[in-house]
Amino acid sequence: MRLLLIEDDENIAETLVAYLEKHGFVVDLAPTLAVAKVAVMENSFDLVLLDRMLPDGEGMTMLRYFEENGRPQRVILLTALGDVDDRVHGLECGAQDYIPKPFEPRELLVRIRNALRQPVTTEREIKTLGPLQYDVESRAFSVNGEALNLRRTEALVLEALIARPATLVPRESLESKVYGYDKFVTSNSLESQVSRLRKSLSEHTDSIKIQTVRGMGYRLVEDAADE
Repeated sequence: MRLLLIEDDENIAETLVAYLEKHGFVVDLAPTLAVAKVAVMENSFDLVLLDRMLPDGEGMTMLRYFEENGRPQRVILLTALGDVDDRVHGLECGAQDYIPKPFEPRELLVRIRNALRQPVTTEREIKTLGPLQYDVESRAFSVNGEALNLRRTEALVLEALIARPATLVPRESLESKVYGYDKFVTSNSLESQVSRLRKSLSEHTDSIKIQTVRGMGYRLVEDAADE
């Protein structure tokens, strides 16, 4: 399960990321609304942990942003604003849960698991490039109707590429997609993921290629030769 933590307090963020990753979650950290908006548009998350008071605005505006951009999310609000009116307002705006600060990480873990049981209502979206299909809701790939089974990191790369077929995707965006916005990435880590992904695709079809644009990034194309 992949979570997005929108939190600007470094101490809280560091503690939560370590605790949640220890319990099997992949956690991306966004310290501002601006970073969070990019993350949501370029990635798929199972749940968002959302602080209300952020350096560049009120966290609640993200709930409207999710709706306006067709990116429905399960959301748990994390905030020091814990009176009844604040809690009711947050739930009325679409959050699944609301937990006032300070809180015990153990309690948050239970609330996350409960929220993950709730369905996210969304129209089924299928992205297609030639014989390659990607079901956005189930996050499943197929080629000519046959399941394409990928490692998690390979799937994350392909998700980012098929979201913008035939368009250059900067390597920085791909690194953020695969490793998170706040993780150190060695120079050859992404290249290794792309190499394995190319091999996986070639075992199913010859018509889908990943082109390399040196020093810039990659693009997913149909019926094109590798550069």
